[in-house]
Amino acid sequence: MSLSEPNARPPQALLYVQDLPRAAAYYAGLPGFRAVPAGSADVLVTAPEGETLVLLRAGTEPPPALAAPPAGPGAWVYLHRRDLPDLAARLRQAGLMPDGPTVTYPGYRQMLLPDPEGYVLAFWEELPVTDDQILELYRTGPARLADAVGRLGDAGLDVPRAPGKWTARQIVHHIVDSDAETFHVLRIALALPGRRIATTVWENDEWMRGLACDRRAVEPAIALFAAARAWILEALSHLPDALERTVTWPSGYTASVRDLLRQQGGHAVHHILQLEEMQRRLKK
Repeated sequence: MSLSEPNARPPQALLYVQDLPRAAAYYAGLPGFRAVPAGSADVLVTAPEGETLVLLRAGTEPPPALAAPPAGPGAWVYLHRRDLPDLAARLRQAGLMPDGPTVTYPGYRQMLLPDPEGYVLAFWEELPVTDDQILELYRTGPARLADAVGRLGDAGLDVPRAPGKWTARQIVHHIVDSDAETFHVLRIALALPGRRIATTVWENDEWMRGLACDRRAVEPAIALFAAARAWILEALSHLPDALERTVTWPSGYTASVRDLLRQQGGHAVHHILQLEEMQRRLKK
């Protein structure tokens, strides 16, 4: 695949590898994947649903056409895949041992597969979900976040999830910053349904640095998280068609309030699960 082909996606992630031939052979052997050498030190991997990854020999630089965000050691690489049980069966037939698939919260199923270089392929798919489940996930997020933070304690907040990863404190701020951004979008969708909105610059690590998320207190952030969600839920109670109202980005992408609530409810729980896992590790 060439990036000049119609509809080709830019690479999603850059994976530095120690043994390029081994890594390329591994990905080429995954059901539905393609691994094509792009140069002497890099291989372009295409997943079944079109995501692309770059395998790059450690110590080299990617050509400009293959530039992508580098994945840190042990990073999870998210790939959408329909029918995860079928993929799991095919992987096991090939002698691989995926973890899952598991329904991690209503409407979301995930399966993990480590690669030979220590990265983790996190395959995911959305499942049917009711409006009541979406609203419950959104409503319970603040209490669950506060509980996870309380169990971690002050010392646990500054423990990184893994070497080179965010600390628990940074994860909390990321949850709240993402929700605060979408809070504004939700308000536009509810007040001015169908309107087009301006694109906001959103780059996770830049927000982390710019807002000093590595050292700020989490209590005001958790209070903001709870207040914003309470505001949205109270507004929904006055608008019978609220979940159907939409907003459109400059690209033409349109999302309903239902879509946004599902997205943010799941996003928060995804990271709260990370905090809960960190707390369990600290107890051992």
